[in-house]
Amino acid sequence: MNSVEFIKYITTPLTIEEMNLLYKANNVKYDKCELYYDFILSLNKLIVDTFLGDDVINSEENIKSHFEWCIEKIFTNFKKENIIFDDTKDLKNYFYNFYIELFYNINNKNEAIEKLNKLPILSFDYGRIKTRSDMDVLLELYRLLEKSLNFKLKT
Repeated sequence: MNSVEFIKYITTPLTIEEMNLLYKANNVKYDKCELYYDFILSLNKLIVDTFLGDDVINSEENIKSHFEWCIEKIFTNFKKENIIFDDTKDLKNYFYNFYIELFYNINNKNEAIEKLNKLPILSFDYGRIKTRSDMDVLLELYRLLEKSLNFKLKT
């Protein structure tokens, strides 16, 4: 892909028809987008709210421990609603790397928080007009979350 094609890929909005076609072709459901939006927002909030600062959480071991605690807490909270995430290795790896790059290794935490909160909006806001790049991120995350989701109805 040359630079012109890349710029077009990340900046040109899809039409509503193209988006609907991609949603349908990839079996993307509105309700699941809402669920995954909530999952990411909840994880963002917990990571930010429980972060004790770079002076305390400053080693790879401390970062990993903090992240693991946060994501497990989110899994537990969703499980209370009978929304169960199993087979979470790939999901954890994705989000761990995401938070390493966009939060833990960033000095300006306010700027980092602003970027963190864009992910669910850019990806899982179902009605938001997306670029092809945005749609590719949505599809990758959607598949990861779908693979881990084990939804059980309340009985």
